[in-house]
Amino acid sequence: MLPEHRAHSSAMATNANATISGVVWQTIALSLGGAAIIIATMILGAMKALPLWAVSVIVYTCIYLSYTALHESVHQNVTGLRKDLAWINRAVGTLSAFFLLHSYEMHKIIHLTHHRSTNDPDHDPDHWVNGANPVTTALRSMALFVGYFVYCRNHWDDKKMRHAFWIGLRDTSLALGLLALIAIFVDWKLALFGYFIPASFASMTLGIFFDYLVHTPYKARARFENTRVFVFPNWLDTAVTWVYVQQNYHGVHHAFPRIPFTKYRSFFRSTQADIIEAGMPVARPLG
Repeated sequence: MLPEHRAHSSAMATNANATISGVVWQTIALSLGGAAIIIATMILGAMKALPLWAVSVIVYTCIYLSYTALHESVHQNVTGLRKDLAWINRAVGTLSAFFLLHSYEMHKIIHLTHHRSTNDPDHDPDHWVNGANPVTTALRSMALFVGYFVYCRNHWDDKKMRHAFWIGLRDTSLALGLLALIAIFVDWKLALFGYFIPASFASMTLGIFFDYLVHTPYKARARFENTRVFVFPNWLDTAVTWVYVQQNYHGVHHAFPRIPFTKYRSFFRSTQADIIEAGMPVARPLG
């Protein structure tokens, strides 16, 4: 458990627990919808019914959105308190991770380690994206999933990390293998420019916006202080929140990981005074 430098109210914890209920259908829609659209787009691309640039844009967007489904499944947030439906979390996570060219089981181990060791340069796997300058930060974000393998190798004495490495290698190889088959037997341009490169740029976007911007300057480690929220004025906040898939309120997630992503902003607004008093940093880019 991360330390808390300032106490938070019991009312805030009660409100957080109240947000957890049953199945979050929006998350399932992101996973299934993203998978269906990617498959349809690749088929249309192979048939030359869609130009390659359109395939790239659609695949990039779907992969970017699919990460939220993977992330929610790792925290068992897809089904909330419905323990009888817990298998749905694994199903959603496995499906979404496949299209991300990643691994659900590896990500679960790595991401929960990130929560236990947030902003610790030696033990936070997502600290990988903290480059020396904007260019290296972008490049490291693009290679974020590769960074997870490096992290596992650097912590090889930990049995969980060894397991994450091998299970991640298996799942990533399976996804890349299918992409290689598309390149060989269908169209190498479709595989490279229609999928692999857009997937790499989606990873870069996720690394910058979901990891770097919300955690930099990587100094605070306390539960309410290690992750910021970005609040924009008026209608712009709604637009940013939609595009950001509510991760502009990422601080809420680190304070209470079981809150479903659909309720980050509403929870922040309802507990704003308490959560800021507890130490959560709030950035207001446009005042």
